Amino acid sequence: MAAMLPACNLNKLTANATSGMLLYGSIALDRESDLEFARGAFPASLKTVETFLISSPKNEALLLLLARGYNSYAFAVIEADLERASLRGTSEEIDELTRRAKIHYMRGREYGFSLLARPALRKAAEADDMKALDAELAKVDKKNVAGLFWATYGWLSTINLAKNDAGALRGLAAVEHMLARVIVLDPDYNAGSPLVMHAVYLASRPEVFGGKPAEAKKAFDRVMNSWGTRNLLVPYLYARFYCPQVQDAKLFEELMHRVLAADVTAEPDLRLNNEVARARARFWKTNAHRLILPVTPEAPPA
Repeated sequence: MAAMLPACNLNKLTANATSGMLLYGSIALDRESDLEFARGAFPASLKTVETFLISSPKNEALLLLLARGYNSYAFAVIEADLERASLRGTSEEIDELTRRAKIHYMRGREYGFSLLARPALRKAAEADDMKALDAELAKVDKKNVAGLFWATYGWLSTINLAKNDAGALRGLAAVEHMLARVIVLDPDYNAGSPLVMHAVYLASRPEVFGGKPAEAKKAFDRVMNSWGTRNLLVPYLYARFYCPQVQDAKLFEELMHRVLAADVTAEPDLRLNNEVARARARFWKTNAHRLILPVTPEAPPA
C-alpha cells in the first residue's frame, strides 16, 4: 500500500497539471465546423476527461468539461436524432433515443452538482424543500454559476423528456428556483444560455397547460437583444418553440431565415454551436408544416 501511494499522488498531479490544458483546449471543439466530425469526437473526448477525473475526482476544470460536455452532446447529437426520429422513425427508435438523451443529460446534471460542491443545496432540491433550497441558493455567488447552471440544464432537459413521469416532474419547482438564481447571478453565462433556457421553458408548454406566451416572447426578445446575432441558437429556439405556441408563421419564417442566412464564421468560438442551430433550422424549415399552420393568403379585394 505504501508503495502505491507515490503512484496515486503522481497520477493526481498529472491529472491536475493536464486539466488546465484540456479546459483551455476545449475551444477546439467549439470551433469545429463539421457536425459529423464533432459527433464522433464528443464520446472519445468525454471518456478521456473521465479517465483523468478518476485520479482527481474533485478537479473543477475536469468537472466543468464533463458537465458542459455531456449536456452539449445530449442536445447537439442525440436530441437532433430524436427530432428526426419523431417524424420518420419507429416508436422503438424514439424510445431508445429518449432513453439515451436522458442518460447523458443526467450525467451532465451529476457533474454539475459535483462542480457546485454544495450537498445541502442538492439535498434540498431533491427533497423539494423550497424554503431550504432558497436559503442555500442565497449562498451561491457568481463563481458557482457554472456548476449551478449545468446541474439545472441537465435536470430540466431530463424532465422535458419525461413529461409523462410524475416522479421526474416533481423536481420542476426546484429547477425553476435554481434557474432563477443563475439568471440573477450571470444571465450571459455561456453565450446567454440561462436566458435562452428560461425563454424555451416558458414557450415549450401550450397555454392551456401552463405555457406563458407573453412572458416567453418578452424573455426571447431580451436574449435576442444581447445574443441574437452571435448565438444562432437564440433565433432558432425562438422560432422552434415560441412560434408554434402562438402559431405565428410569419415570425417563424423570419427567424429561420435569419439563422440560415447568418455568417457562421463571424463568431469562431461559437462555430459548432451555430452549425448546430443552422442544421436544426434547415430541418424544421423543411418540416414547418409539422409545427405551424402556413400563413393564409389575403383574399383579393372584391
